[in-house]
Amino acid sequence: MKTRHLFLALAIVAAGATVGRAQVKAQAPPNDEQQTTRQNDERDYAALIREVFAPITDELNLTNEQEIRIVGIITAAVLESGPLMDRLDDLDDEIAGASLREPFDEANIRLLSDQESAVMRQMIVMKARTKAKMFKVLTPEQRAIVADQFRSRVHSEQTLGSISN
Repeated sequence: MKTRHLFLALAIVAAGATVGRAQVKAQAPPNDEQQTTRQNDERDYAALIREVFAPITDELNLTNEQEIRIVGIITAAVLESGPLMDRLDDLDDEIAGASLREPFDEANIRLLSDQESAVMRQMIVMKARTKAKMFKVLTPEQRAIVADQFRSRVHSEQTLGSISN
């Protein structure tokens, strides 16, 4: 669960970097601390984009506008998923506690697991919706690269473990 919170923090930092980068302000030159913070934010922002489209990030050659929009989409999804993640954590704790009680209450475990399934289903739909939104940001050429990568990955997974003559 801590990985999810790290991802949330990374997405928020990345979104902050994009907002700062998208705004043009007339102001005094930044001091060394501000400059270092901005550079770190931009690195985090770039890392997030690389992670989303790995291993084809460089091939996509995303524009700054596309990167900003994608980080915004991811940030919105991460923020939306926060309460769902919290609910999953709570349900995991409840299931763990219920499994140790005597007598074992299978009906309660089933009820809690049904609730957990519903939350996971919401997260899966949200993840698919997020991917669709990011896909719409891409040009037709970039979409073709992503589609080729997906087909290649599906093909390799289907043949994994098969014995060839």
